[in-house]
Amino acid sequence: MDVPEPVRRLALYPFHELPESPDGKRVELEGAFIGINHWPTAQIVGIRGDGPADVGATVEAARAVAREHDKTIVAWWVPPDQDHVAPGLEQAGLVNEDTPGFEAVENALAVLEPVFGDRADGVDVRMVETWEDYLAGSRVVETAFEMPHLTDDDLRSRFDDYLHPENPGRAFVALVDGRVVGTSFAAFGDAGVNLFGGAVLPDARGRGVYRALVQARWEAAAARGTPALTVQAGRMSRPICERLGFGFLAPIRVFVDQL
Repeated sequence: MDVPEPVRRLALYPFHELPESPDGKRVELEGAFIGINHWPTAQIVGIRGDGPADVGATVEAARAVAREHDKTIVAWWVPPDQDHVAPGLEQAGLVNEDTPGFEAVENALAVLEPVFGDRADGVDVRMVETWEDYLAGSRVVETAFEMPHLTDDDLRSRFDDYLHPENPGRAFVALVDGRVVGTSFAAFGDAGVNLFGGAVLPDARGRGVYRALVQARWEAAAARGTPALTVQAGRMSRPICERLGFGFLAPIRVFVDQL
């Protein structure tokens, strides 16, 4: 698929290209960086340029940062042009496998036109602005992705971070008959909007909920003058996105380090 270089980079390197969230930070390593956030998912390591001269040493440095922040899972994000780092990761004990929040292979996709069709009847989508919507969307993610459970108190602090004026994105929820059945996140980058966390409850699938969430985020992208969507899709969402008009760019391997 032929896309502008800034859009391609957003699709393949979202953790490099997107602005930092106010509830997280990036710690620079030799030839890489590790992003630390408050969520109970893998902390992502992004590779800088050609990568570290000593992969094993940078793996140990990433582990030290993760332990310092009481994190137990680190995942290295390895696009095709940085795949030469993979043998060093495997030698250090990392494995290319699924982990909560990410799959062993994430597929970089992009779309530059609103080719999604009409929004499904009976599905309403709105941007998350209230605690009630934020909580309901978080519970959808837990159920759909079998994520670790967070208490309401944990989510309250994350909702405060979500409302921070420097938060580089917004969540959306989809409702059927007034019930929140789907959720998604739009991360606003300079070249477009990257899609994260599209989730639909099992009993609401097949009704156009996922498509409606994509459409809402396209409208947000177009409204801010960056009409492009990128996503890193797993095995379930890739065929759905491709049916909606997204084009495939490249696979990204995720190497997991359980501490």
